[in-house]
Amino acid sequence: MIGFIKDSIREFKHVVWPTKKETTTFFFMVVTVLILFGVYLFLFSNLFSEFIFTLKNLVS
Repeated sequence: MIGFIKDSIREFKHVVWPTKKETTTFFFMVVTVLILFGVYLFLFSNLFSEFIFTLKNLVS
């Protein structure tokens, strides 16, 4: 168990952490993609629903 902790600490010293600028950039990229994907799903869900209701009205 002690060896595992020592190895973990040694590995953490090799990690290259992102800078504040990189973190901010990646954060806004992720938020932008999530918003665009949400808008995409919302629009196509509504279009598909309208299509289904139109077909339903045509059939009945």
